[in-house]
Amino acid sequence: MERLLALASAGAVMLAACGGDSTADPVDDGQTSADATTFVEVGETDLGPVLVGPDGNTLYGFTLDSPARSNCDGSCAEAWPPLTVGSEWAVGPGVERALFDTMPRADGRMQLVAGEWPLYAFSGDFGPGDVNGQGSGGVWFAIGVDGELIQEATTTAPPGYGYG
Repeated sequence: MERLLALASAGAVMLAACGGDSTADPVDDGQTSADATTFVEVGETDLGPVLVGPDGNTLYGFTLDSPARSNCDGSCAEAWPPLTVGSEWAVGPGVERALFDTMPRADGRMQLVAGEWPLYAFSGDFGPGDVNGQGSGGVWFAIGVDGELIQEATTTAPPGYGYG
């Protein structure tokens, strides 16, 4: 029950955030950023194996992004923190290093990209294995280990989570 209340509370905050001012600076909560080495690894979820960030949480792609350009800034980036990296980063076992690249964000930070998808965490995921953002708004999908979107819409997140 406590987890359900936390998810509902997070949902209300994210609905408000995703409809707000997109010019605000994104919040860097430290969960998806690193100055030294950031590991992208394989994690297990109900969707099967997915890419996970340094905290073990699922990484997502946003279908409204353009190639090599993130379209999730401001309040969107608060709900969907981008996976930003320093100059030194690595991938874990079972992940193809050649699949990854970086791209500059509007704020100058470098965001990690898998295949053609800039990578994001979801603030509504509370731990490894969670895929609460899956299918959110019909535009957010977990990233498989091959760098492709897993487009099974199995989310419990409210529809408003998807837009920035």
